[in-house]
Amino acid sequence: MNIRNFAIIAHIDHGKSTLADRLLELTGTVDKDHHNAQMLDTNPISRERGITIKLAPVRMESPSSIVLNLIDTPGHVDFSYEVERTLACVEGAILLVDATQGIQAQTIAHAYKALEQDIVLIPAVNKIDMPAAAIAQTKREIAEFLGIQENEIFEISAKTGVGVPELLQAVIEKIPPPSISTNSNQMMALIFDSYYDQYRGVIAFIRIFDGEIKKGMKVHLHATDLAFEGVEVGIFNPALSPVESLRAGEIGYIVTNLKDIHQVQVGDTISLSRLASPLAGYRAVQPMVFSSMFPTDPDEYVNLIEAMEKLTLNDSALTFEPMYSKALGSGLRVGFLGLLHADVVRQRLEREFGANIVLTSPTVDYKESVEHGRKIFDEPIATVDIVTPQEYVGAVMRQADEARATFLHMDNKSHVYLSYEIPMAELMGSFFDRLKTITSGYASLQWEFKEYRRVDADKLTILLNLEPVDEFSEYVVSSKAYERGSELTSKLKELIPRQQYEVRIQAQYKGKIIASTRIAPFRKDVTSGLYGGDRSRKDKLLKKQKAGKKLMKNIGSVEIPKEVFLKLFQNKD
Repeated sequence: MNIRNFAIIAHIDHGKSTLADRLLELTGTVDKDHHNAQMLDTNPISRERGITIKLAPVRMESPSSIVLNLIDTPGHVDFSYEVERTLACVEGAILLVDATQGIQAQTIAHAYKALEQDIVLIPAVNKIDMPAAAIAQTKREIAEFLGIQENEIFEISAKTGVGVPELLQAVIEKIPPPSISTNSNQMMALIFDSYYDQYRGVIAFIRIFDGEIKKGMKVHLHATDLAFEGVEVGIFNPALSPVESLRAGEIGYIVTNLKDIHQVQVGDTISLSRLASPLAGYRAVQPMVFSSMFPTDPDEYVNLIEAMEKLTLNDSALTFEPMYSKALGSGLRVGFLGLLHADVVRQRLEREFGANIVLTSPTVDYKESVEHGRKIFDEPIATVDIVTPQEYVGAVMRQADEARATFLHMDNKSHVYLSYEIPMAELMGSFFDRLKTITSGYASLQWEFKEYRRVDADKLTILLNLEPVDEFSEYVVSSKAYERGSELTSKLKELIPRQQYEVRIQAQYKGKIIASTRIAPFRKDVTSGLYGGDRSRKDKLLKKQKAGKKLMKNIGSVEIPKEVFLKLFQNKD
């Protein structure tokens, strides 16, 4: 069959989307002089950040009339699950490495996953036109990693197009066509992505594994046991382009006309009947960090839920459940894969749905239980692989020690490969930003959840005038409780506006106050209306004011503007 299904695997900013542009031009899919850069990065946030955050399929055709289905993939660690979904739909992948950066942790992790699935890899060194390009060294790293000869690695510049025609020819020659079942009477398709259209309902991205799917055909969804009629099928060109049918081996889309977004699930199988055995699908992706999310206007709560439901349709790693806060009202507890994932979701809510939200700082999920009448905690641990130039090894190892890391092993080549077990609470703090700082941006990391492990931890509770405020409280390990408690109380003193009565801010840990500060009250001049020198009258008014403030302090609640929450969560490490 004259089809090649392939992906581009690369670390963030190694040139995936630029290479995709050159392939689109080379195959005549788009006009070279009349298209935007990074054609497949249609999401405004993707363009603004300069990174790919969603997989993007496109269909091209080679000069020899071979259909080329490319899926561009994200390179950031938070979106690894997008790469996994892509690999289930292709037979090959271009492994792209920046010659100025060398092979990175994320590239290694994705390459391993591809090899596990028998994906054919075509390695290429990109940015060979750059003055800082270390072409020979980068080819040597790739050859050592893949166990191949250096002459099997392509040299390209996605920016100028040098070497890209040869790379495209290698895709055609080296990547096998899809294997086709002899059972042409059965139709089987895998849903690898989807999104919601307000007029046409859920539009599912599919890879056809067996048979043929046509417009108007009645088909069956396995996970939800639902039948529907596909009102349109088509290909990505790169916009949605209707066709009469999609055959085995092809990648395209189907318009379901289903308005309930819960009925179509990524990883589900579409077939002709409910009796067919479903395809393997995907492993469930579990969120690893959690935040509380609240609308700034309580009346927008229902709209926020609707917006989140639409986002989860094409972001299977995103989870949420209702919650309530005394301070902020009705909200959601939201699960993310990491800090970038959380920030992208926040931006999408604001841009695509006009939502104004308060999002608390992401924290990891501790497991709490009772043993012999005493509370015990287990924290999530991740296996972390770090790739760094040799000159930064000492600084990286010192940072890992500060993050309570357990050293596993080190491989010393042109780049140094370090493996650790690191608590996710440390990893999801400022670990990555510090790593980039101390290595001048050259280090990279890849992590994977390993297990829960016992830790000496407890809840750090923030009290305002002896009242606990859950939104400011968090779980911390004992070794960092005092430092964190002092930091939070100091920040809150700066952020909470002065009141008519004293506000005492305390941090409590394991039943003890470990940090405390106060905000002095306004002093209203109650004697301003008095004239003359009647000292006894002044003293009487001041005493009455003091008693009133004491009563206010005892029965009143501290007024905390929502801006305090926003600023605190923005500044939180």
